[in-house]
Amino acid sequence: MWQDRLMYVVTIDQRGSRAADDLVPGLLEALADIPCAAVFERTAGDEVQGLLTDPAAVRRALLVALRGGEWHCGVGAGEVDDDSYASGTRAGRGPAYLAARDAVEAAKGLSSSVAVRVPTGVRGGAGAGSGAAACTDAAAWAADCEAVWGLTAPLILDRTEAQWRVVDAVDRSPTQAAAAHELNITPASVNGALRLSRIREERAAYPALDRLLAGAHAAATGGAR
Repeated sequence: MWQDRLMYVVTIDQRGSRAADDLVPGLLEALADIPCAAVFERTAGDEVQGLLTDPAAVRRALLVALRGGEWHCGVGAGEVDDDSYASGTRAGRGPAYLAARDAVEAAKGLSSSVAVRVPTGVRGGAGAGSGAAACTDAAAWAADCEAVWGLTAPLILDRTEAQWRVVDAVDRSPTQAAAAHELNITPASVNGALRLSRIREERAAYPALDRLLAGAHAAATGGAR
């Protein structure tokens, strides 16, 4: 029995945790508002995992982790054993969990620290082909999603604290002039910081990231929703 809707497993692993403080509690707090089928929780050591049903929620979770700059992120798009996760993320089973494990390991070798994987064997179905063709199609969607993250993640990872202060102020203010007043800087300085932060380019990629991740899941599960 398979869960007949979108399912994404997100596994996030702390970088260099043996020589660093435990950052998991802070990450879990930051992820608390992300809508999940099974909430993020510590799975082992310095790793957290959540089960999500919405590509936009997956993106939001990855953005939280990337902003911290201390995490490798893996996304598995595919099927999950029906109700295996009822008692929590750690109890979940199924191909999407295996794909997420492959993804987080792959992320450790990427400068973006984000990898997307689908199960190596996928079922056929309407719009997805069958057998090897379906597997190839799903992997292509996942690779395209990962490639766009490869361009987007550095914009987040390279953003300075000063630029983040401006971005956050603009996000919570009615106008850029109000944000400038709050920060006690000039409107021209706000414009300059936004330009250097590349926040507009980052956010312009969001729709593509969401569509590509949804496409990877549809190809991997025969179009299940």
